[in-house]
Amino acid sequence: MIEIKNVSKVFGSRVAVDNLSLNIESGIYGLVGQNGAGKSTLFRIIAGVYDIQEGTVEIDLHTSTTTEAKKLVFFLPDDPFVDRNDNIKDIYDYYSCFYEFDEERFVSLIDKFSLPKNVAISKFSKGMKRQTFVCLALSIKVKYLLLDEAFDGLDPITLEVIKDELLKAKEEGKVIVISSHNISSLEKLVDTFVMITKGKIAQNDTSETLGTNYVKFQAMFKYEVTEEALRNVGLDVVSFKKYGSIFNIVVMDEENIEEKINKVAPTTLLERIPIDAEEIVKLNMMVARKVYGDEDK
Repeated sequence: MIEIKNVSKVFGSRVAVDNLSLNIESGIYGLVGQNGAGKSTLFRIIAGVYDIQEGTVEIDLHTSTTTEAKKLVFFLPDDPFVDRNDNIKDIYDYYSCFYEFDEERFVSLIDKFSLPKNVAISKFSKGMKRQTFVCLALSIKVKYLLLDEAFDGLDPITLEVIKDELLKAKEEGKVIVISSHNISSLEKLVDTFVMITKGKIAQNDTSETLGTNYVKFQAMFKYEVTEEALRNVGLDVVSFKKYGSIFNIVVMDEENIEEKINKVAPTTLLERIPIDAEEIVKLNMMVARKVYGDEDK
């Protein structure tokens, strides 16, 4: 288990991670949040790249900066360094100096994506570079994988193949943490969504409980209504949008919602509609910003 307790990291006057606590135990985690929320900093703290001012990080009871802990973790940054002349064999040779590899798996994955082995990686497209390093990460024999923006630049077909490989790695016992701005790509893949805002954990939900605190309605009214009117009857409105004559309204879940809406104005249409993972995460960000403020870290 990765156990993070009351961790803070400050760069000058900027608080990047703020008294954050989180346990990472098993399965696949999706780490989400706006730019500058602290996701990449948190990865570097777990991987032992950054020292911390306060708190503790332990990986299977080893302090994160120790050799024992670092042998358990592989961190793939969003823009991994590669020498301009290095090819796939060169990066394999380099990383195999530090980690035990499943060479057969690495070669198999490289072949699956038809990546050229004798061409300098600096000449690869963004998506090809990402494929190469994800193949590398999946082939390293560690317990914990930290993948920062792992899906950036991938086409839909490649993305599905990589998701299948991540699920295989999970079945083999690996614990995987993925940060991504592509929220929809994490849906049906991750077991737990962790949202970070202003260096704090703002939400920590399993895929089953994600968004269960919200209710979304599609409504039409006999006369015009406002968000303020809905709030005045006791509804905790998270999102209020109008498209032509149809309103999309998201409120925090509570009793008698439909009754309260009809108190504001009689409806000609009022039905609950589903909310996908991407919208739920956006809603969570909106709520978190109200709690923590809008200033970016």
